[in-house]
Amino acid sequence: MANARSTGEASSRSAARALRDDEALPPTYNSVNHATSFESKAPPSIPRLVRRNLTFNQSKNVVRVSHNKGIQIFELLRHDWFHVFLRQNTFLSTVFLISVWTTMILVFAGLYVAFDNRDAEKNCGLGQAGDPIHFGAAFAFSLETSTTVGYGLPNSGNAYFEAGCGGLQTLIYFQMVWSMMFNAFLFAFFYNRLGRCEARGAQVVLSNKAIVHSERGQIRFQIRIFDVDARYPVVEAHVRLYAVSRTKPVPRLLRTIQPDDELGGVLFLSLPCVVTHHIDVYSMLHPPVEEPINSLGLGLRQVDGATGGRDEFICPVCGESYGTHERWVRHVRYQKVIEANDEYPVENTHLSLKEEDLIPPLYPTPSLKELREHFKEEIAEIICVVEGIDPLMSGTFQALQSYQFEDIVWNEKASFAPCLHIAKKDFTVDLDRFHEIDLSSSASAMNPDISYRRHDSVCST
Repeated sequence: MANARSTGEASSRSAARALRDDEALPPTYNSVNHATSFESKAPPSIPRLVRRNLTFNQSKNVVRVSHNKGIQIFELLRHDWFHVFLRQNTFLSTVFLISVWTTMILVFAGLYVAFDNRDAEKNCGLGQAGDPIHFGAAFAFSLETSTTVGYGLPNSGNAYFEAGCGGLQTLIYFQMVWSMMFNAFLFAFFYNRLGRCEARGAQVVLSNKAIVHSERGQIRFQIRIFDVDARYPVVEAHVRLYAVSRTKPVPRLLRTIQPDDELGGVLFLSLPCVVTHHIDVYSMLHPPVEEPINSLGLGLRQVDGATGGRDEFICPVCGESYGTHERWVRHVRYQKVIEANDEYPVENTHLSLKEEDLIPPLYPTPSLKELREHFKEEIAEIICVVEGIDPLMSGTFQALQSYQFEDIVWNEKASFAPCLHIAKKDFTVDLDRFHEIDLSSSASAMNPDISYRRHDSVCST
């Protein structure tokens, strides 16, 4: 009889035995000024999708993806021309808009000159009879018309109301309509360009290095996040992790257990928080093994079976499903008692299952070295996406960060160094220690009066 497959519990029992610290490392790791904690170097890698091109080892939140069609997709861009224009450089856009505005003033100045020269003897107030307006005066009049209302004509206060001057009234009308529309567009452009919420993502900082370590029998991938505008919390902040394969660079989701992605992966960014991904058998960061159940392409988590969130074990006799191997074993032993008492036949019943069939098959948990080699050969990049709503402008923004092979610290005891200081009247985040990683086991010996876990950022007092 085929054995039921093991859960994350079996994986957890062997994780502590399999993980080891492969190199002798200093007790403190400054991720800004020091190399990572491995000796081997990564092979030539594909370019980063997200470049670190801001101070404090942060990103401008731009994904390096382009296309080869260029102006050939103009028809598509034309339907979204406003957003295409908003994406252009602010200085160049301003120069372009001023150029358009100046050009239209010149165009209307030329129209005023042409109108007044059409009948030099007729006085509509632009020039005098027999002396039509010159271009310099027409430019000044065009500028005045474009910027103000309620003025007099250069040589008459009411001549354009006279019969035969309707063409001048029409020109003034269209220039004022143009000016009104252009001013509205200019206001909308500067408001949206200068107040764009995507720039708010620059204040959400992510750790320079990620860590892979062992905690509670699990191998975990972790990064740290903090919003420097901490006094005004980001609304509905949440996080996602993606892994990009070297052979198939299509981002695939990495499930998170802290914060729980089934609850939306929500964060409170006003305090430093650590995002955790459990490297289980379903994770892209785990070397390929036979999965406990066929995921059919879905992103699963082993912890869901252990916590009752999903059934992972199916009884080969009755088809009942259970979250853990232990629960399935209890089911089999109970049914064997019932069936023996009722004198069921052995064939095709739980009585046919022997004790050796109930032993959970162990899935070997890879060591840090094996995980490191798998990452180096198969994974190009891990992308962290933090999303939230700016409470000031009520717009959604994103903060991106990229982690490649050289951006990860592999150490069983690694944890982010505490950077949150608690005073009597205030909380202070030490950004000098935000990127720092502690490689000693002393991180757990914290102030007993403060609830502390290895992924917390609270400093001892």
